[in-house]
Amino acid sequence: MLRIKRLGYTADTKASTLKNLRGPLRAIHAHCTGSVDGKCVSVFFFYGNEYAGYDVTAAAQSTIKSQDGKTVTLSYPVYLPTDPQCCHSGGEREYQARWEDGKVIFSPPLPENPNYPDK
Repeated sequence: MLRIKRLGYTADTKASTLKNLRGPLRAIHAHCTGSVDGKCVSVFFFYGNEYAGYDVTAAAQSTIKSQDGKTVTLSYPVYLPTDPQCCHSGGEREYQARWEDGKVIFSPPLPENPNYPDK
């Protein structure tokens, strides 16, 4: 949690929940500290007790759908160019994160901004 705080984020996951996450691959959803509208989020990955990276810098929205210690499923609402910030109309896309060769790998590959993948 301290690492997340140092990166300018506040974890959305309670400490009591963290203790129950199965590992070794664990994901923690967080929002940008001080964000007023909550449209600034990232998912931080840990392998064992070591920080292993994050999904993207400051996505508009994301959800951790599931995690079982080996795979994390993330979901991102997709905004079309004419969508207002409140309401996406492009459905949702899911990505699987897993630990491979000493790093977090996404399948399919995660675009730079998964909320606006066509930009």
